[in-house]
Amino acid sequence: MASIFIQLASYHDYELPGTILNALEMSSGKHEISFGVHHNYYEVDDIPLPDIPNVSATISKAPHNLGMGISREIAHSFYAGEDYYMQVDAHTRFRESWDVNYIAEVEYYRSLGFKKPLLTTYPRNYWYTDGKLEHDEGWVVSCISFEEDKERFATLKVPSQMAWSGPKRNVFSRSVSGGSIFTVGPFFVPNRRTHSVGEEILIAARAYTHGYDLLVPRENQLSHLYYDHTKPHVNGRRMVWQDFPEKSADFEKIGLEEVQSIFKNNVIGDQGFGAERTLEEFEVFAGLDFTSGIVITGDGVIADTKLAGLSCGVGF
Repeated sequence: MASIFIQLASYHDYELPGTILNALEMSSGKHEISFGVHHNYYEVDDIPLPDIPNVSATISKAPHNLGMGISREIAHSFYAGEDYYMQVDAHTRFRESWDVNYIAEVEYYRSLGFKKPLLTTYPRNYWYTDGKLEHDEGWVVSCISFEEDKERFATLKVPSQMAWSGPKRNVFSRSVSGGSIFTVGPFFVPNRRTHSVGEEILIAARAYTHGYDLLVPRENQLSHLYYDHTKPHVNGRRMVWQDFPEKSADFEKIGLEEVQSIFKNNVIGDQGFGAERTLEEFEVFAGLDFTSGIVITGDGVIADTKLAGLSCGVGF
C-alpha cells in the first residue's frame, strides 16, 4: 500500500467537501489517502468539512491568511512524508481508480529513466445543469502553449499559458496546471507570496530546477469546475477579487513582483529555485527567455527519441 497526500487550498468553495469525498469514493481503496486543507471562508463558515480522520485542516476567516500562496503553504504544512504528492483545486472531481492510474503512470515514466516524474495537464470540464453534474466526454489530455499573449510576456516577463492539444510524440509539458499536479514525495514548500499571475510558471521552474521532469499523463484523471463569468450562480464558490477587490489587487501586485524578482535574480532557496538544474536549462526546456521576454519556440514540441511513439493531446 502506498500513501498519497492531497494539498487543497480553498476560498469559500462549496465544492470543497465534494472534492474530498469524491477523491475517496473514486479511489481504488488500495492506497492510503490523506488531505492537507486550508479552508478560508468569508464572514460565515457555511461549508462543513467531512469529519474523517485523514483530513487535516486549518480554517481561517478572511481576510486572515487570505491569498493563494499562503493558502497553499498552510495546506502543504500537513504533508507528513507520504509517498506521492498531489495538488488539485477545491472544485475537482476524480476518475475511477485515479490513484492506481496515477501511480502506474509515475512508475511507467520511472521505468524510462525519469527519477522524479511530475504529471500535469489541464483537467477536463465539469458543470451543473439544473443541479445535475455533467462533464466533457473522454479523458483527453493537453500540453501547454505560450502563444496566447506573447505581448504580456514581453512586458511583464511572465508568460500567459493555455491548454493546447499538441502534436504526437510529445510527452513533456512546458509548464504546469496548478489544479493538476501528481508527483513523488516529498515536494517543495509553496511560495507564500505568489497569487494567480505567474504562479504556474514559477511552480514549473521550481519543480524543474529541483529535478522533477514535467510530463503529460497518457490519460486525464481529473475534471474541474471552470469559472463561468456569465453564470455566477453555477460556479459553486465565492471569489477573492469580488469580496476583497483592493486586497486582491494588492495580492496580484505582490505576487507578480515576487515571480519577476525570482526569475530576474535567479533566486535559489526555500521560496525559489532548486539546485539540481539551472534556470538557463529550464529556459531551453520551456522555450522561454525571461530576460528578453521572448517565446523562443512556438510549437510546444520537446523531443525525446526514447519516447518516440507516445503522444500529447489528440494522439492517444
